[in-house]
Amino acid sequence: MPETRKLAIGEAIQDVGREFERHRPLILRVTVLFAVLNAASELLDVTGPAGTALSVGILLLLSAAYGGMITALLCLPQPADSVGGLWAQVRPALARLIWVTLVTVVAVLAGLMILVVPGLILLTVFAVAGQAVVVERAEVFAALGRSGELVRGNGLRVFLFVILLGLICLLLIMLTLLITFPLLGDGPAGTAASAFLQNLIVGPLLGMGPAVLYNRLSGRPAPDRDRVAGAL
Repeated sequence: MPETRKLAIGEAIQDVGREFERHRPLILRVTVLFAVLNAASELLDVTGPAGTALSVGILLLLSAAYGGMITALLCLPQPADSVGGLWAQVRPALARLIWVTLVTVVAVLAGLMILVVPGLILLTVFAVAGQAVVVERAEVFAALGRSGELVRGNGLRVFLFVILLGLICLLLIMLTLLITFPLLGDGPAGTAASAFLQNLIVGPLLGMGPAVLYNRLSGRPAPDRDRVAGAL
């Protein structure tokens, strides 16, 4: 059995910064596009169960697509060099990405509501399931199993990495709310503007974090950055 690669949390965090600098133009293009789409979805004046279902469906679709495109950029051996190219690489696996995201969210929330600890364990075990779908083209439950396989032996380190990333994102979201709500209020326009800024600031961290984690845990070499132009 191969020796488990120990995750260096500090180096993984540094990888996030390095990957952002290397791919900044393209990451910003993808992030702005999805931040606009998220903000537009906030303007949908639909209430009741139908509205809730629609909002959840849009959120799942956008989250899966965005995370998949960032994963394709950071993890595939030959990543595309445009937004359209990244979308073309992710589109065949999008349905599986949505299902993996849904199963993970439901499982983690159920675990948190039961005893908290099971939810945190599942959050850790399924940390790179989406990346297994994009890179290895795994099916839904195979991707969840593959994530557990990659995390095995690094459970505590992966948990700390995920929690640290989450705390950073939470802090940034709170700062965004403190800025936008006093200026724009909590009406539709203010909510949409706040959603846009939150996704613009936090999106890259949430997208790159699991992708960097996957590369570290799987031992996959990073793509040839010199060939990635970052142009639309």
